Amino acid sequence: MYICFYKNGEKEYYEVDKNIKKIDKPRKKGFLEKRVLVISSKDAHYLKETFPKTTYENLKNIIQNHIEDVYPNEKMDFNFNIAKTYENTVKVNIFVFPFAILEDVKKDFEFTHVIAEPLCFKTKENDILIYKEDDIYNILAVSEEGLYSYLQIKDFSRDYFEFFLKGLSDFEMKNIISYEDLSLDMDIVRKQPKAYPVFLDYIKSIDLKPYKRYSAFKINEDLVFRAIIYFLIGYGAALYVNHRYYQENIKKIHYLDKKLKPFIKAGLVTKETNKNHYNKSFIKAYKNTVIKIDPIFILDNITSHFHKGDYLTQIDIKPLHPTVPQANFTIVTKKPFEFLESLSKDSCIKDFNLESPLSENMQKVYNLNMKVEYLCVH
Repeated sequence: MYICFYKNGEKEYYEVDKNIKKIDKPRKKGFLEKRVLVISSKDAHYLKETFPKTTYENLKNIIQNHIEDVYPNEKMDFNFNIAKTYENTVKVNIFVFPFAILEDVKKDFEFTHVIAEPLCFKTKENDILIYKEDDIYNILAVSEEGLYSYLQIKDFSRDYFEFFLKGLSDFEMKNIISYEDLSLDMDIVRKQPKAYPVFLDYIKSIDLKPYKRYSAFKINEDLVFRAIIYFLIGYGAALYVNHRYYQENIKKIHYLDKKLKPFIKAGLVTKETNKNHYNKSFIKAYKNTVIKIDPIFILDNITSHFHKGDYLTQIDIKPLHPTVPQANFTIVTKKPFEFLESLSKDSCIKDFNLESPLSENMQKVYNLNMKVEYLCVH
């Protein structure tokens, strides 16, 4: 995961994996790679509101309308999370920030998710977190569900802190965790500040799906276009090869006809068979032994065994011998065994084999390299 931390117009980049390290600039976006824009609490406005209980999408639209009313002349964007759900209402934390931040960051960092800094926290128990960012104290009530409540103050005071705690009526606090040296008449779990922003220790446990903006996988239109062209060229070549195959066999028919005619003619005359009728019937009978391969039938047959999401990456159709066409192809599927079982039940298929072992990627998608011999050809 790559992080761009935006604060006061400046951008800092971090790579978060087993360790956290600051980097100059991330490499170009990879396949299914998370690239998260985190907007500092100093650049976001905090609102805590109560709305009617409804679906997530409806709630999102309600918040959008609310923000447009609060900031009528500004182009703003926002994040939110549900702090508490009641019988008829929900309490939500909303962080509003200028849309211009996203436009600025996107010039240098192609992000897939956008999240405000206070929403990056999640703990196993109901904890109060205190940390200082520059000259601002951030006080968060955090649970296993994420952020419950939030306070930002310039000068920390015990009175403000106790007032914050009293507002947590339905939040049963377990621990107070502080990254600052504070004098409080309470049990405090003290942690040492890191060389990087505090939220980076917590963001890996956050479900980022609600904050997704753009897909990590971007279709390369040029690559798709070239793949289509290559397929059409290959298909055209297969038709050409089959055409040549038919023509060569027709030549063989005429050659054999010429050689065998004197011998068969005698038998036909004996049986009082018309010579012209013999010529037509002989060629027709011989042609019936030369199976014409219909590539469209082969493609239709293969795709009839596909499940949703399966697709063909390459195919080669050729005659194994005049009566058995053969197809070599590769498919991408999430259900390889269902595909193979379906092939085994196809009465048009004489035999099939895996040309190489099953290969599986990180997304549990398999490549099947197949060889199939057919009985039916059209």
